[in-house]
Amino acid sequence: MSINYKVIARVNPADREAAPKYYASINSKGQRSHRFIAHQIAERSSLNEMDILSVIEGFLQIVPETLNDGYTVDLGDFGSMGLTAKSQATEQEDAFNASHIEGAKVLFRPGKLFKTALKTAEFVKMEENGQ
Repeated sequence: MSINYKVIARVNPADREAAPKYYASINSKGQRSHRFIAHQIAERSSLNEMDILSVIEGFLQIVPETLNDGYTVDLGDFGSMGLTAKSQATEQEDAFNASHIEGAKVLFRPGKLFKTALKTAEFVKMEENGQ
């Protein structure tokens, strides 16, 4: 497993006059569809690709519903998902109401399986020409 990265310069937003510092930026190799994932799972199990696609489709329907119902989704060693709110601030607690909430974001917390997989990843610097 290898993860491509390139080096980018970032200016300090608090001190725009300071010299930029250099950071890693992960580069995606592309996307893998749910069909690709289903095919990979089917090759490793006794289920066929259509069965796996059916399960994935069910998962994609149930997870957002579960989050919208106010629950965290626990996926065992893979990780968990929950919602966080983005809101405007108020000076007083009793002045805050739902109209101050601008939206929700999904927060993924990786579990042991995910963390273990990431620990073994190899990072490969991409050349200027993108290779």
